[in-house]
Amino acid sequence: MSNTTSHLCRGLGAALLSLLLFGCTVTPTPLPESDHVDGSKQDRATLAIASEALSGPVTLSEATARAVRYNMDYRQRLMEESAATGQLNLAKWDMLPKLTLSAGYSARDNDAFSYGIQPDGTQTLNPTTAVERRHWTDSAVFSWNILDFGLSYYHAKSLADQTLIATERRRRAIQNITQDVRYAWWRAESAERLLPEIDKFLGEVDLTIARARLIENRRLLPPIQIIGYRRSLLDLAQQITLRRQDLAAAKVELASLMNLGPGTQYQVAVQPIARSVPDFAANADALENLALIHRPELREERYRTRVTDIEHTRARWATLVPGAGLDFGYYHDTNKYFVNNSWEQAGLSAAFDLVKVFSLPAIDRSFAAQKAVDETRRLALSSAVLTQTRIATVRFVLLKNEYAVWDEALHDDEQIIKYLQAANEIGLETELEIVRAKARRLITRINRDNVYAGLQAAMGRIQYSIGVDNLPVAAEADTTSALAKELSARISEFEAANFKEPVVLAMRAVQLVEPKGLSAEAAKAFTTALQRSLVMARISVIQTAERAGEAAASIEAQIDAQPGVDNAQMVRMTVRLLDKTGRPLLTGEQKSLLIEPIDDPQWSALGEGAGYRVIPTLQRYLGQPAIVR
Repeated sequence: MSNTTSHLCRGLGAALLSLLLFGCTVTPTPLPESDHVDGSKQDRATLAIASEALSGPVTLSEATARAVRYNMDYRQRLMEESAATGQLNLAKWDMLPKLTLSAGYSARDNDAFSYGIQPDGTQTLNPTTAVERRHWTDSAVFSWNILDFGLSYYHAKSLADQTLIATERRRRAIQNITQDVRYAWWRAESAERLLPEIDKFLGEVDLTIARARLIENRRLLPPIQIIGYRRSLLDLAQQITLRRQDLAAAKVELASLMNLGPGTQYQVAVQPIARSVPDFAANADALENLALIHRPELREERYRTRVTDIEHTRARWATLVPGAGLDFGYYHDTNKYFVNNSWEQAGLSAAFDLVKVFSLPAIDRSFAAQKAVDETRRLALSSAVLTQTRIATVRFVLLKNEYAVWDEALHDDEQIIKYLQAANEIGLETELEIVRAKARRLITRINRDNVYAGLQAAMGRIQYSIGVDNLPVAAEADTTSALAKELSARISEFEAANFKEPVVLAMRAVQLVEPKGLSAEAAKAFTTALQRSLVMARISVIQTAERAGEAAASIEAQIDAQPGVDNAQMVRMTVRLLDKTGRPLLTGEQKSLLIEPIDDPQWSALGEGAGYRVIPTLQRYLGQPAIVR
């Protein structure tokens, strides 16, 4: 039996030595290509089923809700928060006493004989042993240490604040996603509306270029003229194509934020083209105070400061508190030589490291420096937050003014196209001017919509800068439709509290009185042209008799025929601008020579002349003109 045990021990030793040597020769082993292929298929399938199917055109609130529920960046923050919570729950167990269960087996190839020493120093003649060659042991020990408890307690408090920090990071992720989706959605909305128009225009350009080639081949015009004409068309097509690429990329970006699969076709809920831009009504100082309270970054820094204080207390605890412990256990040993094979044992112990006490001043200085760093970082971040909030409000005002400029430019482009298309003769040069005007109008519309998307993003940036939550923290527990409804309500609530619709005062409008001295058809052409000139000047016109009492001013016109020559007719036009009480603000006269037969375009030109005569005075009287669409 002794030899068997000896051989067994030697075999185990050789096996352990071989395992150690083998472990020192580990080399990198790449995964098989099939594992990469299978993993990619599994990831793609997981991403494909990670979101709900679209049921129709995507609204802004639905897009944001989908992004929050299925965006991978947000889900990463969610998992980080869950992991922090798990660490906190695990740390709570460290504060409990330890209950250790153990069992063991011991074997040797010979008896543990030994000689004893008698009190007089002589050695006993016969060796003895008190341990069997093979025996089992087991025990159950309860132990508790006050130092371990204190360190575990402060560690758990630190992890609790780490959990709160993870929550603030998750709030920030929601706000980032909401802001990104808002800008991407409005750009995608513009793409949904403008891409068909752009494609239609590019088709018209292609047809015009083909017609130009036909003219060149038949030598109907000089080559240099037709080549220059075609080159101008190609330049316009290039400009439009570049903008088309940006619009097409907007839908791809929105699809990525919503975690839709690459190439997924979807529609965006198109909004009305006529849009009113709200005025900023909130107090900037009040918003800055809200930002200092609610911004996730600042809240995270405050928690970090508390973590620093906790770690300082933990370090002082470890330095000053002795390691006092209590042990109580039950033991059992199968050794037949023991008189008592089972017994209970209890003990108290205390240990205090005197050397650590001398490190206490260094610990205090270290944590004081760390606290100063935390405070400086928080103050720097507070300054940045205040700056962001102020810039967000200023940017909104600037974009609002820029949008008004582009909106007015679009209106003028449309008028230019109408005048060009109304020309009696349309030759090659006029046709090129019409195409150029359409391209300019399309570019203006794209720029206006981009500015409007930026304007919407600026409104969201104000909300983001003050740290207001658009969605509840427990967003993952709700359905997409419920989240979309909650989002829409919170956005409306925020905008109602901080923005207001521009007030269009009826008292800033003007009423047109039926012109005298004209037939019904001539009066209609005259009045339509007069109204068009006022609208182009951004002056509101009251068109119904029921609202005549709301007008701040009125325009009267008198047309009198004068002696003419040959086939021409001389007319004298008298225009009067009256205030609400009937007091004259302006009286002007104009003589014009009309060619027989007098048609509607001539009466229209006369009506526009009447408008241009009263507009400067009327604008000064009404103040900032109202915009009418």
